[in-house]
Amino acid sequence: MLASVDDAGQVSVRGDDQHPANLGRLCVKGAALGETTGLAGRLLTPEVDGQQVAWPQALAETAARLRQIIDQHGPASGGLLRPPASC
Repeated sequence: MLASVDDAGQVSVRGDDQHPANLGRLCVKGAALGETTGLAGRLLTPEVDGQQVAWPQALAETAARLRQIIDQHGPASGGLLRPPASC
């Protein structure tokens, strides 16, 4: 992957056609990487119900809400999503 930054600070990425494994092809996640580097619209501090809070409070609230879901719907009611290992 080749990355560059223009004069305005915008990051762009493209595949490296000289790379022996992927010959310049990028997965969707890699191709969109340049779009994720700016700060505009990113959540930089934790929030609970739209209000900024400290990390310990945010984590405690998250744990409490997950516990409530599990207690109400059972242990199979939660899941974890992650990108494929190959991406």
